Amino acid sequence: MKKSALFAGIILLFISLTTFSQTMENHQPDALMLRFPDVSADNIVFVYAGDLWTVSLDGGVARKLTSAKGQEMFPKFSPDGKTIAFSGNYDGNIDVYVIPAGGGIPKRLTHHPEDDVVVDWYPDGKNILFRSKMMSPLSRFNRFFRQSIDGGLPEPLPLAYGELGSFSPDGNHMAIQFISAGSQTWKRYRGGMASDIWLYDFQNNTSEKITECQCGMMTRSTFFQIEAP
Repeated sequence: MKKSALFAGIILLFISLTTFSQTMENHQPDALMLRFPDVSADNIVFVYAGDLWTVSLDGGVARKLTSAKGQEMFPKFSPDGKTIAFSGNYDGNIDVYVIPAGGGIPKRLTHHPEDDVVVDWYPDGKNILFRSKMMSPLSRFNRFFRQSIDGGLPEPLPLAYGELGSFSPDGNHMAIQFISAGSQTWKRYRGGMASDIWLYDFQNNTSEKITECQCGMMTRSTFFQIEAP
């Protein structure tokens, strides 16, 4: 009697495992926490579980580009799509790196102890725009810097501070936000810390606000300042 019960239990367990296996094969698991996507002409790069991944714009299986113990974030394709700039934390500090879009060994470009966060590529594909507090009067605000992909010291832009930016195709203008709400406690706040978009002219060293948020906490004169060239 005991042997019959044991045999019946084994059969039931086998059927349950087979059913579970078939269910998992037919079920496509949800992609969780895919972050910081950027798009080239052919591919998408994104961060999952602290590593860089790429996948074709046509879909398919994503390919892992990095597997270091540190974390990668904020990847951006170069204008030609052949290189990816990103911010990596490999030794306890966040710096700017580049890696071939097809994979390879990351090349470190910045070495300052402050966090250096990739914002965008310059249209020429030879320089990277990043933000950092390395020269900010207050630790609360970042500034923009230009970093050559060939290395060397970063060059500060003639702006008092900045968080997000995107270049015009000719590189003569840049749309700028001076407050980043993505990782702040006021992420969906629409009051005084709401961020306007400004358009900066590199040739004339002038700016123009092109949106109108109800930013009561800061006026135009205190919110934006341009350093003398």
